[in-house]
Amino acid sequence: MTRSRPDWDIHFEAGASLAPPLAGSHGVTRAEVQAELRRCREVLSKLQSTRPPSGFVRVLKRSAALRAVEDAAARWRARKPRELIHIGIGGSSLGAEALLRATAHPHHNLLADRERGGPRVHFVDNVDPETLGALFEVVDLRQSLVHVVSKSGSTVETAAGFQILRAALEKAGRGVRWAERCVFTAGRGALSELGTREGVEVLDFPEDVGGRFSVLTPSGLFTPAVAGVDVDAVVQGARRYLSRIANAALADNSAAVSAAIAYLMAERKRKNVHVLMPYADALEPLARWYAQLIGESLGKRGRRGTRAAGVGPTPLPARGSTDQHSQVQLFIEGPADKWVNFVSVEKSRRVQRIAGGEPADYLEGIDLGTLLRAEQRGTAIALAAARRPSASWILPEIHPQSVGQLFFALELQAAYQGALYGIDTYDQPGVEAGKIAAFALIGRDGYKKEKAAIEANSPPSWRI
Repeated sequence: MTRSRPDWDIHFEAGASLAPPLAGSHGVTRAEVQAELRRCREVLSKLQSTRPPSGFVRVLKRSAALRAVEDAAARWRARKPRELIHIGIGGSSLGAEALLRATAHPHHNLLADRERGGPRVHFVDNVDPETLGALFEVVDLRQSLVHVVSKSGSTVETAAGFQILRAALEKAGRGVRWAERCVFTAGRGALSELGTREGVEVLDFPEDVGGRFSVLTPSGLFTPAVAGVDVDAVVQGARRYLSRIANAALADNSAAVSAAIAYLMAERKRKNVHVLMPYADALEPLARWYAQLIGESLGKRGRRGTRAAGVGPTPLPARGSTDQHSQVQLFIEGPADKWVNFVSVEKSRRVQRIAGGEPADYLEGIDLGTLLRAEQRGTAIALAAARRPSASWILPEIHPQSVGQLFFALELQAAYQGALYGIDTYDQPGVEAGKIAAFALIGRDGYKKEKAAIEANSPPSWRI
């Protein structure tokens, strides 16, 4: 087991969101934050209770589930597949992709087989025929492992991708059944039943954990583990974060404080667009994962006072320093409706010093990591000068333990925000409505009434 270390602990810096120095219409006061924190008192205890609203906290204590992932990954690594194709959508794909990108070699798939130490990894997370069809042109299915992830087993995009892959595996066969090249991560339902019937190894997708909260379950851990990531360290990081805040005052709980500020920004300061902007390429997919976590968890029908209303902030992924040359102009001089959250890394894993000479001799000897951190700090200063609030999640370095802490902290932040909005953080009725409409449009049995309703209420055409 990997030991936890305090020098991998993450922190949250909220000073650039405070009033003063910001005006009261743009920043929050410590008193305002404390008032909202009082409404967060029961959140963590409920998540650790015997009947929690979601199991994403309790899953950290299920050591047998982590061992099952590590054992399965070790068996598959011993078989040395050259390709790993991960099929899922939403939280059943974004978490694994974000975790792999954060903790593996930045150019994992480009490494030679011997240097890589694990398979190349490909994510099938859409039903675009161009992308999936082109994948067959660059992978050898006879040397592939296919990991299919679906809690319900009936997610239409995942089912479609799997059924195309299964047919291709059968065609590539050469005496090996498709089931011998697959692992399923599924809850109770059709996919799990198919796996049991066909002899596919099935990992458990916890029934009490939703897809967007599943990064620290087999859904998010198995694929990175097969690729060579130390997933034990990732989970240990999350456990350490939980131990740090479990008995701390809420004012010392970074997930709760960030949630309170996020709520105040959206509901009191009219800053409803919440940006997550990592200054590290390895964390760019984490910003996309965060967008789903916040959008699907908090975008609900709620109440403002006695009035029913749609609630929830709009999450916006960005990347530093790339988006300093695109979105930051909007953040500084556009509508004052944004709260920018940076993710900064204090120490890069690699050192790249800039050579001297034209066209910028003033850069000579500066390390790229130093430049990247200066870019982030400069953006924060420019935002403050324009009276635009920001905050920062700070990682000492990108390490499986610090990454595990960050994933878990952001999940907890969403839980605290949901409590402040007074909504069910863990359902997604809007997504389910879209699924029903899609089933009706493709003619699935049992959806005739829904199809008729869609056809009767279709908007008029105005094609130009």
